[in-house]
Amino acid sequence: MKTMHNLIRKTAAGVLAAAALTAALPSLSASAAIEYQLRGYRGDLNGDLAVNREDVSILTQHLLGTAPLTDPSVMEFADLDGNGRLNAVDLTLLKRILLTGAEPEGLYDEIEVPDPPVEDKLISPPIAAVNPTLPSTGTNQILMFAVDSPDCPFTEGYTTEQIWNMSFGPEDPSDSSYPLESICAYFERASYGRLHMEGDVFRYTTKNNLDAYFEKTDALLEEILQAFDNEIDYTKYDVNGDKTMDTVILALPDGAKDHDANGDGNEDWWPCSGGYYGRKRFDGVIGGNLIMGRWSLNDRQGFNSTWVHELGHAMGLPDYYKYTNTQNGYYGLNGDAGWEMMDDAYGDMSAFSKLMYGWYTESEAKIYTGGTQTFELLSSQEAPNCIVIPRGDLNDFHSEYFIIEFAEHTKNNAIPWRFGSGIRILHCTAELWNGYWGPELKWNNYGQMYNDSNEKQRVIRLVNEKEGGSFFKTGSTVNGNISGFHWYDDNGDQTVDPGLTVTIGALTDGKYTVTISQN
Repeated sequence: MKTMHNLIRKTAAGVLAAAALTAALPSLSASAAIEYQLRGYRGDLNGDLAVNREDVSILTQHLLGTAPLTDPSVMEFADLDGNGRLNAVDLTLLKRILLTGAEPEGLYDEIEVPDPPVEDKLISPPIAAVNPTLPSTGTNQILMFAVDSPDCPFTEGYTTEQIWNMSFGPEDPSDSSYPLESICAYFERASYGRLHMEGDVFRYTTKNNLDAYFEKTDALLEEILQAFDNEIDYTKYDVNGDKTMDTVILALPDGAKDHDANGDGNEDWWPCSGGYYGRKRFDGVIGGNLIMGRWSLNDRQGFNSTWVHELGHAMGLPDYYKYTNTQNGYYGLNGDAGWEMMDDAYGDMSAFSKLMYGWYTESEAKIYTGGTQTFELLSSQEAPNCIVIPRGDLNDFHSEYFIIEFAEHTKNNAIPWRFGSGIRILHCTAELWNGYWGPELKWNNYGQMYNDSNEKQRVIRLVNEKEGGSFFKTGSTVNGNISGFHWYDDNGDQTVDPGLTVTIGALTDGKYTVTISQN
């Protein structure tokens, strides 16, 4: 004998028409998260979704004692009057269904339906408020020209295809230049697959010697774009459709010299990111962000780190390193825990950069809301996550806050001279300001409000940098006794104790526990 299925999914057969499957359901509460699933019909004893003579025979044999029913689930379907006993009344009711063609009673299971998951959306990129020409999420198309001149040719002998492969080729952890084996591979890892950099490379030799283009970069770009106007559809590099090419890279030979032969270096062709200020349009689009500078093609790591850093500017972030008073180097984030692409042009992007670019979902950027809270942190190189401690209203992350992350010596941090891993805390001030060229991060190094002593507000600084900028480990306690773990006062000095204690717990199964409590 067949037993009744838990959840019936077959089509009714036998005397019952298909309409029997649409038997009236119990009334549902509009607010109940309950689903009713049909188990079967009273009178169907063999589980074929039909009430027929075979069912009458089964119940008759049970009542006569020749083939007793022992399966409790089958006995429930045989109890047509629902009194908990099987007798002649049930047999009479079963026969009546066959004689009249009445619709049998359906038996249902109540299934609790979980609430549909709330869509975990990516945070809208806070950095978009400064109107960068290059988007920080989605898929970007980068146009790169390897540009030399009659007096300054490339000498390394690389083909266009080889330059493309070293710039936009696929991920290859076995490559000796890893994690800077290509621009797109670096950003794929940094963004957790939320930003895809694709690109094209062309070779061009200028009409004039390089010195002729000193302080005339608009003319240089126009000459190049004009030369390829019949070959390239420039609208491809306007991903957001605003009639502006998102960015163009002009990669010059390492031998590009200062325009003044008596100068003291090559500063004028040092890599930088700026704007195109001309008016010429090609295929209806105008030049936007312009990245240019010199670097050796033989130095694949340095070549790619240069453009990754400059593309970071094209997406809106400033330099994190100090421009003046650099007795400890140019770096803004010193020490073992201070490596960051927008500071050193090596290492992964920090949690602050990733947050500003919109590479976290709303649940991955965990917000401390007060009291005592314990969080778990995975490596930022392995998974998108961080902790944000706001000072008042976050204002869409355009405010002052601490960010805590677990940085690890792996993936984009796997550079040879980097060592150690652990918890680092970043003091961030991402307030907006209407600067010379429009909205900007108020405390960026070029900003009107920035104090070049580097001791006042900065966009980002490392907590405990005065103690050497090392990582916090299990057992570390961070409070107002640690340098840099303070809010800025009205004079721009870090003097305001946040009244919090951060305790670094155990590192277990690749996760740190971090507890934040009010003092």
